[in-house]
Formats: sequence, structure tokens, C-alpha cells
Amino acid sequence: MSEFQTRIQEAFQQAQTRATTRAREFEQEARKVLEKLGDRAQAELKVLLQNAAKGSRDQLAALGAELEKLGKKLQDIAAKAANGATKPEAPAKGDGASAPTPPN
Repeated sequence: MSEFQTRIQEAFQQAQTRATTRAREFEQEARKVLEKLGDRAQAELKVLLQNAAKGSRDQLAALGAELEKLGKKLQDIAAKAANGATKPEAPAKGDGASAPTPPN
């Protein structure tokens, strides 16, 4: 019986080692994706800000709305990445209380 328990423990340790290695690889890939998305968001933000400097009040309101949408998308991506790196759970949904409302 002792030999059987030893085999089970070894198999469990090997499976755990493989799972840990795979989780680390997945985390690295997720970080790369988020970094690329962050770079794209910065580039888009710069373009929007440049346009806003030239734009009217209505354009600034539209810029605010677009920035809010972008922020929500980035929060969703970050929440999904955080949930994927730990364990599968229902995605966290913010109440939106911290998001500014666009001017009318």
C-alpha cells in the first residue's frame, strides 16, 4: 500500500509541476497581450488628445465619451486577465460609480 501511495504522490507532484509551468507560460503571454493593448491605447489617446486640442466643445464631449469607453474596455480586459491568471470565476463587474459622466 505504501508503494501505491508513493506513486500517487509522485504523479500528483508531476501533474502539479506541469500545471504550474503551463500557468506561468499563460501568464507571460497574457502580460505580452496586455502590454501591446496598453501601447495601442496610449497611441489612440495621444491622437484623441491632439484632435481635442483643435476641436470644439462638442468634440471634447465626444472625446470624453470615447475615453470612458476605452477605460471600460481596459478594465474588462484586466479583469479577464486577472481571473484567467488565478482561477475561473465570474468576471467582476464594476458599478460604474467611479467613471465620470460625459458632459452634455
